[in-house]
Amino acid sequence: MRKSRRPTTSLGSRTIIVTGGARGLGFTLAESLLESGAHVRAVDILPEPVEPAWSSALELAKSRNLTLTYTRLDVTDPEAVSSTFSEIFASAPEAAPIRGIFVAAGIQLLKKAEEISAAEFRKVIDVNLTGTFLVVQSFGREWFKRNQGADGSAGGNGASVVMTGSMSGHIANFGMEIAAYNSSKAGVNHLAKSLAVEWSKRGIRVNTISPGYIKTAMTAALLEDQPHLDEIWHATALLGRLCTVDELRGPVTFLLSDASSFMTGADILVDGGHTAT
Repeated sequence: MRKSRRPTTSLGSRTIIVTGGARGLGFTLAESLLESGAHVRAVDILPEPVEPAWSSALELAKSRNLTLTYTRLDVTDPEAVSSTFSEIFASAPEAAPIRGIFVAAGIQLLKKAEEISAAEFRKVIDVNLTGTFLVVQSFGREWFKRNQGADGSAGGNGASVVMTGSMSGHIANFGMEIAAYNSSKAGVNHLAKSLAVEWSKRGIRVNTISPGYIKTAMTAALLEDQPHLDEIWHATALLGRLCTVDELRGPVTFLLSDASSFMTGADILVDGGHTAT
């Protein structure tokens, strides 16, 4: 009888794709995945990733005999997404095939619902929801080509898709006019469940992580423009503070690893207790 392997959070012997990987949450998680033993393929719409952080990450990869690459990509362009993912899958190390993707690319729009133009609403949906679908769709297509016999069994070298949802996909944010963003993230959360059902017996698990308010450059700019939000955000989180990007390292690594091998169609809320009340 074959002994079952004990699942771990190690990401060794695999390559992970990270969208939105040039900065912010995506970059932080790309760095974390390197620390957990994965080769990383980062994509983003920016011409180049942020420095000096990127050079430091390259040094980290080199010190661990891992590879880290960057490709410019507009996630709303179906043809570009398809060709880029085909190239990424083909270029992954033979001993470390593509086995996961973390989808972090997204945009925000703070504007009263009655003032949002159709074009603005569509752009948020296009990047956050359609863009997420396109990259995950291409990921699935490429993975299925190379793993036609996968049965989805735990520890069977399957793949893991982790999308960035939001607590805003579960609740409406008090004091903030972000109807388009909230709608897009609710869509992401449900898209994951739908894909989890479709792919449950084909070797790909699909889950979401739903953060609360995170300390990022985007939120810093928002608070500078509307400082009253700081008090609201702190008052509505049970832990009384904002999340740091580092606090998402553990949950994302867990979902991408074999330690979560019996999880699919799930959402992990990392919101400081915001949605508990």
